[in-house]
Amino acid sequence: MTTGKAEKEKEYWTTGFISSCMETKVLMGTIMVMGFLLVAGQFMPFGRQVVPSCKNLVRAYLQEDSNPRAYSVQIRATEVNEIKKTSIIQNVSTATNSTSKGTEVPVKEDPNKRLFRPYGNAAYLFIQMGAYRGGPATFAVVGLASKPLHVFGKPRFECEWIPKNSSAARMKGKAYKMLPDWGYGRVYTVVVVNCTFSQSVGTDGDGGELILHALHGNEFGKPERIVALKEEQGTYNGSVYSQSPPYDYLYCGSSLYGDLNPQRMREWMAYHAKFFGPRSHFVFHDAGGVHPQVREVLEPWIRAGRVTLQDITEQEQFDGYYHNQFLIVNDCLHKHKFMANWTFFFDVDEYLYIPRGNTLQTILNDLSSYTQFTIEQYSMSNKLCLQKNQLTDSTNGTYSREWGFEKLLFRDVKRGIRRDRKYAVQARNVYATGVHMSENVIGRTQHKTEGKIRYYHYHGTISSRGEPCREFVKPSMRNNVTWLAGSPYVYDGTMNALAPTIKQFEKEMIGSQLQSTQQ
Repeated sequence: MTTGKAEKEKEYWTTGFISSCMETKVLMGTIMVMGFLLVAGQFMPFGRQVVPSCKNLVRAYLQEDSNPRAYSVQIRATEVNEIKKTSIIQNVSTATNSTSKGTEVPVKEDPNKRLFRPYGNAAYLFIQMGAYRGGPATFAVVGLASKPLHVFGKPRFECEWIPKNSSAARMKGKAYKMLPDWGYGRVYTVVVVNCTFSQSVGTDGDGGELILHALHGNEFGKPERIVALKEEQGTYNGSVYSQSPPYDYLYCGSSLYGDLNPQRMREWMAYHAKFFGPRSHFVFHDAGGVHPQVREVLEPWIRAGRVTLQDITEQEQFDGYYHNQFLIVNDCLHKHKFMANWTFFFDVDEYLYIPRGNTLQTILNDLSSYTQFTIEQYSMSNKLCLQKNQLTDSTNGTYSREWGFEKLLFRDVKRGIRRDRKYAVQARNVYATGVHMSENVIGRTQHKTEGKIRYYHYHGTISSRGEPCREFVKPSMRNNVTWLAGSPYVYDGTMNALAPTIKQFEKEMIGSQLQSTQQ
């Protein structure tokens, strides 16, 4: 019994010892593993996803429906509520996205719902050509705009002056819109916007910007903010608006286009350089018509300071009336508004004439109380010439040496038809202008100028190359009425008598460098 008891006790202690050792090994192993994890945790690349461990644990708690205390962290009830709200929103968003993207539900299109898909470019809201001061508190902005928009819509403009000095206040001005092309516009119509402010702006010389806001007038179009004019510091010169202008007369020409006749251009330039005198200036606008031969004719006058030639070929991409001539004359009006006492508008196949006994200056002195006067037209044949004694056709070398207004001597006297008039204005009193007259002036207009001034119109000769004389009248018949193409013509040698004087004037002014000009 003793031996058996002893063996049982030995087995008990042996088993207990082994069990105790095993528990100790397990404990030590557990401690070592936990220590290793703690040390390794110090080197883990915790990012933004791991740092807010508290929020991660709460999200796990919300997802697993567990107790956060099981994660051995202290979590505030407010944080739990905040994350609950975020989780709900995210879940709704995820569900929505999965419906719209992951499992798209096909939407049946309404066959009666028609779609409109625009392609290309429509007409522009506004195309600016120039912007100019009209005084201390007024400006003019000249450009093109979509004609259908202005005919059928209600687009409008707003004006604003932003001084360069940031401490000065911005100012809003009134915008007055004018459409001066009498409805002749095509895709584009001409728009002149007058911006007038309640007081002077920019007169301190600090500079500033004139802002033009262009609006479609409906809820669809996007408003455009246009920096119409920038005035640099020190550039304002108020004396321009009160002092005498540098010229007495300024010529504003329309768009020059097509295959122009250089000889006819030479004749026109020499004639009017003498007609207007030395205190005059000519502004031409090249819309593609000033080819090298025409440029050669104008170059001596450009060098002499009598002519300015502007390249306006870019306007050809905008479809307006006659190469946008309404746009061009309005820009010329405002650009050179304070350069002359009188500004003239007529074409390069038209010649002004003052009857004997008067001068241009005396006529304009009589008309000085008017802002505008119009000029009567004498329409001349562009083919009917007086027959020479030697030959009866244009092969005669004598004809080719004569100038156009020297040999085209028959005037159309048909009655009962309206003939276009041309005009001149005192530009300071004009807001916008046209081709045959202005309807936007301050002051009176005089139309009764017959016997004082007129112009001879040689229609089509400027765009016709070669000899113009194609029909002839015998010298013995020149005092009779000659009928041609249903129109009666009478002999008028007024311009012929001036030719020698004009030729001599040209030679004195620029020499003989244009003697070889071809028709």
